[in-house]
Amino acid sequence: MQQFSKQTYSDQVAQLIRQRIRSGRLRGGDCVGEAALAGECGISRAPVREALYQLEAEGLLMSHPKRGKCVTILTPDGIRNSYELSGLLESAAAVNAAKGLSAEVHGKLAALVGRMRDAVRAGGAFEEHASLGTEFHETILSLSDNPLIRSLASRSSRVISKFLMYERWRTLYTPEELYDRHNRIYEALCSGERRRIENAVREHYAESAERLARYCVPPDDKPRGTGKAHFPEE
Repeated sequence: MQQFSKQTYSDQVAQLIRQRIRSGRLRGGDCVGEAALAGECGISRAPVREALYQLEAEGLLMSHPKRGKCVTILTPDGIRNSYELSGLLESAAAVNAAKGLSAEVHGKLAALVGRMRDAVRAGGAFEEHASLGTEFHETILSLSDNPLIRSLASRSSRVISKFLMYERWRTLYTPEELYDRHNRIYEALCSGERRRIENAVREHYAESAERLARYCVPPDDKPRGTGKAHFPEE
């Protein structure tokens, strides 16, 4: 049985499901039963229900009649649409950021790109490259004065790359490619040219979408699973 502390139960249940989706133990179409999960975790159904609704809002789960909440099934078009939205939103944030790029922020972005280059030379692990890339994008988004853009941009494709297709994402690019992709955005920002910035960011996301879409198999009409939690024994 899962051991839970007094921390918010719903948050812990949500994190448990995220981990199992990320590891591949829960796959697209697998259904998560509210009662079964509550029993496994030794808690009431209310926080489990709250966690499932939270994950549905994030895009990790979908509701199906008579089956309840199931892991989102990705399609090539769904991937492309999510990444196109991320590209549009982040390019708007990047253009806005470039208008008033302070020496401090310029230095931070330059340092991040430099650390990416150093990680390539040192043969750093994927997690290091991914962490630097995430920090790079979050730095750009943090400069937007529109909180809705920040929220939507960081969420629209994150569930795909960080959870639903995490294992594929790990092999999507070589370390050298990861460095080069972010360096192109950095150089575009330094140029201050609106069109160049927009193109660099949108192409960044469009390329990822096309690579991920190749791995996507069109799903059946019905999700897999029985309506019960699909959790192998620990």
